[in-house]
Amino acid sequence: MKRIHILFFIAVLIISACRQEVLGPVEKDNTVPGQVSNVTVENLHGAAKISYKLPDDGDLLYVKALYTTKQGEVRETKVSRFNSSLTVVGFGDTDTYQVSLYAVDKSENESAPVQTVVKPLSPAVVLTRASFQTTPDFGGINIKYENESEENLALVVLTNDSLGQFSPIYTQYTNLKEGNFSVRGMASQPTKFGVYARDRWGNLSDTLIVTLTPLFEQLLDRTKMKGVVFSNDAPLGHGGNIAGLFDGNVTSGFYHSGDAARMPQWFTFDMGVTAKLSRLTWFMRDQFYYTLHNPRVVEIWGSNNPNPNGDFDATWTLLGTHTAIKPSGLPEGQLSQADIDAAKAGETMIFPLNIPKVRYIRFKTLKNWSNGTYVNFYELMMWGDTQ
Repeated sequence: MKRIHILFFIAVLIISACRQEVLGPVEKDNTVPGQVSNVTVENLHGAAKISYKLPDDGDLLYVKALYTTKQGEVRETKVSRFNSSLTVVGFGDTDTYQVSLYAVDKSENESAPVQTVVKPLSPAVVLTRASFQTTPDFGGINIKYENESEENLALVVLTNDSLGQFSPIYTQYTNLKEGNFSVRGMASQPTKFGVYARDRWGNLSDTLIVTLTPLFEQLLDRTKMKGVVFSNDAPLGHGGNIAGLFDGNVTSGFYHSGDAARMPQWFTFDMGVTAKLSRLTWFMRDQFYYTLHNPRVVEIWGSNNPNPNGDFDATWTLLGTHTAIKPSGLPEGQLSQADIDAAKAGETMIFPLNIPKVRYIRFKTLKNWSNGTYVNFYELMMWGDTQ
């Protein structure tokens, strides 16, 4: 038996050695392939499509393109012999660039280069930068943008830090065709902001500089908030309670309506202070992002003296309506990184500037993500002005 094991081991070594011998080109010769010909260029945004005729070489393997960036970096693009074009990408401007095309055979022999010139159209960083629209937001700034090519971009926001240095404070990563985001947490005083775009190759747009005054707001004290139960509020169930919405934890403690609840449904709570609300954010349960019982279409109502019978009468004022949007638009059960990032940041509803100050809130769900009868989520945060 020992002899069999030794023979088997020797056989494995021989097979491995044989495999190592064939690494590299399957065929070995010194015959240089012909060049590509009939080269044409279609300039694209931040890129260029180069078409060509392949040489008549039976052992042709691929075509490659080489070009050098302004920073001296040599970039390479390869496509197989089954393609008659390739696209060079990652250009950060509209200057002209020389591209060298090589035909390569199965022995890794390279043809003499064929030179062509590309002049890319404006790249995504430039186009997106041109689309920026900035407005004051509660506690900060809102940036609206367009990204027509749906390129992977980083949108960087700058302002003066505690040392007075104009530095990045937030980066929004996106490949959405259009969108907007806000940076908050700043005092209501004239503030200098900068915004620029960066792509995955490190290309940068110029920086938009604006001075805006953020609208005043403060995070309302969650410890003062508590549920107020009226007879027509949705029944609780499945271990949920209103207090879980104000425990300061976005991954545990949750609200969950009961089996007898039907749409539309609502729950009521006392904020503990009278405030003119600026925004409200709720946090979905992490295992159910954009699905099942998380609220999708909601109304927020406010009152200072609600009718004890719970009716929606003149004592209640509609403060706003909000529909949650899944950033990627993917079918239920499928999540992009943009979806996950948005869910972790919380679903935020912005209130109109002309709403009255209120103390009592009704969170009314018209529709959840599954068209079911439950409402279920983790945490609720409120911002506004109590002065």
